[in-house]
Amino acid sequence: ILKPRETSSLILRQLHRRTHFLDEDICVLIDYLNAKPNYFHWFLDALPRILAAEAYSQFSGQPFSILIPKPLQPWQWDSLMFMGLPPEQLLGVPASARAMSWSFTGLISSFSHRHIRHSDTGHFDALCPPAIQTLSRRMIEGAAVHERPSGFSKRLYVSRGNVSLRRVSNEEAVMDYLSTYGFECISLDNMPLHRQIQLFHQATHVISAHGGALTNLMYLSPGCQVLEIFQNGHGVRPDFFQLTALAGGIYSFSLANSINTKNDIELPIEVLRTFLEASL
Repeated sequence: ILKPRETSSLILRQLHRRTHFLDEDICVLIDYLNAKPNYFHWFLDALPRILAAEAYSQFSGQPFSILIPKPLQPWQWDSLMFMGLPPEQLLGVPASARAMSWSFTGLISSFSHRHIRHSDTGHFDALCPPAIQTLSRRMIEGAAVHERPSGFSKRLYVSRGNVSLRRVSNEEAVMDYLSTYGFECISLDNMPLHRQIQLFHQATHVISAHGGALTNLMYLSPGCQVLEIFQNGHGVRPDFFQLTALAGGIYSFSLANSINTKNDIELPIEVLRTFLEASL
């Protein structure tokens, strides 16, 4: 959260031609580069910064503006609308603008809502429960999940979709087995954000290889059973366990051997059998 002193004339011309960018304004810089929009980092790193700005604004009485990168993906725009943010509060920063062209009078808060630690023994993240639970609630309300999607199972197998890394090589065999238990294979590629939220909110079971689609676990209803399959070449990470726990879900995981340098895996059917025997 920053107080601006001056900005380049380029940015002033391109921020929707707004002229009230004054010294007393508070700005929230949530994701200024956005060179390659990332679903996980947008929801767990960028959007919680807005919650911090709202808390400061309520405390100080000062309004704030949100600097957003241009262009945004549709799901990014939807997420901002679901949070109830008025469009006039958003200032679009063109991709050609860089942070080095800005100057600020001071840093109000960096708000560490996700603590990250790297060490020789492993990668560790600690999420801020109030931030994640508040974000989840507002996204669920904004997406109007009381309008439940028809024609979808409540037992979900989440495919990695159109990715080049960490794929499940035997996905057809996996679905041959899971479909007998009422599971449906879903791919979130190009699926509207409100539908993703709805699907995860109404799910009773979610099975997936580790990947950004599991960011949607923040929308689970209590009691949902989750099985996450890690690729041993990529490592075991705690983020989605934490999201499941914060939503009141029941979390299990397994580790599968990577079969190539892209960390593709073959998902053992026996792992699925053990999970279903325990959760159904």
